[in-house]
Amino acid sequence: MKNLLKKELSELFNRQMLISLFIGFFITAMLGGLMTSTISESVADTGTVHIIDMDGTDFTRAVLDELRAQGYEVETAESFETAVAQDGWTEAAVFPAGMSAQLLDAHEAAAIEHYTLLRSTSMLASMVGQTTSADAATDALTHVYDVTVYGEDGFLEEPVSIEKYTRANDVTVKADPVAVIGSLAMFDQFMPLVLFLLVVLTAQTIITAIASEKTDKTLETLLSSPVKRVEILGAKMLAALIVALTYTVSYGLGFAISLYTTVSHGIETNGIDIGGAFTQVVENRIAVQTLGLEIPAYAWIGVIAQLLLTLGISLTASIILGALVDDPKTAQSASLPIMLCTMFPYILSMVSDIRSLSLGVRSLLYAIPFTHTFIATAAMRFHDYPLFWGGLIYQAVFLAALLALALRVYSSDILFVHQGFFKRKGNEVKE
Repeated sequence: MKNLLKKELSELFNRQMLISLFIGFFITAMLGGLMTSTISESVADTGTVHIIDMDGTDFTRAVLDELRAQGYEVETAESFETAVAQDGWTEAAVFPAGMSAQLLDAHEAAAIEHYTLLRSTSMLASMVGQTTSADAATDALTHVYDVTVYGEDGFLEEPVSIEKYTRANDVTVKADPVAVIGSLAMFDQFMPLVLFLLVVLTAQTIITAIASEKTDKTLETLLSSPVKRVEILGAKMLAALIVALTYTVSYGLGFAISLYTTVSHGIETNGIDIGGAFTQVVENRIAVQTLGLEIPAYAWIGVIAQLLLTLGISLTASIILGALVDDPKTAQSASLPIMLCTMFPYILSMVSDIRSLSLGVRSLLYAIPFTHTFIATAAMRFHDYPLFWGGLIYQAVFLAALLALALRVYSSDILFVHQGFFKRKGNEVKE
């Protein structure tokens, strides 16, 4: 038993596996540092509140003074649109004109308006939707109001509320930004997940299949036949594409069933108001349309084209990497480059807006063709057309280059004489 265990471990813990572990650890650590840096930059100014005082009274100025007394750094502007364009604001609290008179003279509750700028539908965007400035302004206003009016007739227990507005693509609507993101994020986050799984699974499937063919000598027999190499490559890619589409349909149906089951269970057990929920869905959809966040029909053709190009690149790269493998057990090591090039942009696209990262990181990510598919829907929703169509063209050129390389590899004798870079210890051919 002991000797058998040592034998199995020696075969599994080989040079390629250790290299894979090291590279995976390095990439994961770097990814974690980058994610931490991105999140830190987004929440670094939580001690700063952005205020637009349209009322301009002694009462609102007293509120600003109270914010400073509480330790906040107060930044002001004339309008949210100007502050976004010139100062890079992503959210602000607005004191509307007449607010002081409504509170102090009419003794009626007033509302602070909170504006949020949407740039993506990532998880980090939900943090942007938090009412940081509005919450701080509400607390300060309530304190000043209590000091000023307490004990007088018409005193209000809750003098102020928050009305939420969302801005995107130079359009502003009265809508909760978190609800708007929620109506889009389900698809925008589900599609990248499916793409990630497709790329990883199909890459391992193809590389393992080619390695098995090389081990069984069936690939050598096939390449020695009078069939054109282009047809062989085409058949392999088409078969792999069919497998990938089968995975897609399977995952899609599974997700739909899971979603239906979850919603049905919520309605039965929690007594969800279907009419109210439907009304909210309709309102969110109207907000999405007004903000220009809905992807037009012609753009979906481009999104699907990017998805197919990404699968084509993954399949072609897998066919090339399969030529370097002599043993099916090393297929996982051979698929590591594809897995890392997929995992890195996938995770970043989920938690942050890749388009707002530093130039160096952005350039590195844009060089990875898979990145453009992960951010395709975001680029189209936020009208970044040069990035969307540029990414489509880049992927097409990248795929053409890979196809040319694959054809050259399979048209040469490298598959017959090459012993494989990804091979297990003990498989080396002795001179």
